[in-house]
Amino acid sequence: MKKKLILLFVFCLTLSCERDDICAESTPTTPRLIMDFLDLSNSDNPKSVANFRVEDADDSTRFLPDYSGSGAATSVILPLKTNENSTQFVLYNGYTTDSDGNVTGGNPDTITIEYGTEEVYVSRACGFKTIFKNVEVTIETDSDNWIQLIQPVNANQSIEDETTTHFNLLH
Repeated sequence: MKKKLILLFVFCLTLSCERDDICAESTPTTPRLIMDFLDLSNSDNPKSVANFRVEDADDSTRFLPDYSGSGAATSVILPLKTNENSTQFVLYNGYTTDSDGNVTGGNPDTITIEYGTEEVYVSRACGFKTIFKNVEVTIETDSDNWIQLIQPVNANQSIEDETTTHFNLLH
């Protein structure tokens, strides 16, 4: 009798779920910023960055594992803070470390991304996503910037999805 009640409960539970109670993995959520790396002398040509690394500007122990100093990158996808109107990253070109993990080389440039946010309803199961409006990216000037220019793909650049490039980084 107990088994029948459990089976009846599971059956009722299964029937009570509706299609929109589960957020499909393919559903677009809060997008990230996409930047392509281009050659400064010919902006139509991609130019990779060797030993590229992306760190949080406030805490160097927090970094993006996909960009952790090994290999070369031709683009970067950056998450933006949804509870603030700006995000800062340190982008390294030629990043190297010693056996203890201490930085021994590379050229760091700090970028600041400023934006407005807007909450957009997706569905009952997925809730809301944040889109970013009027996005601007600036480079903190230092004595040896490897990033020469960052250009938006569109005027008044918005980030509403992850299907296209939002900015071009020329070096």
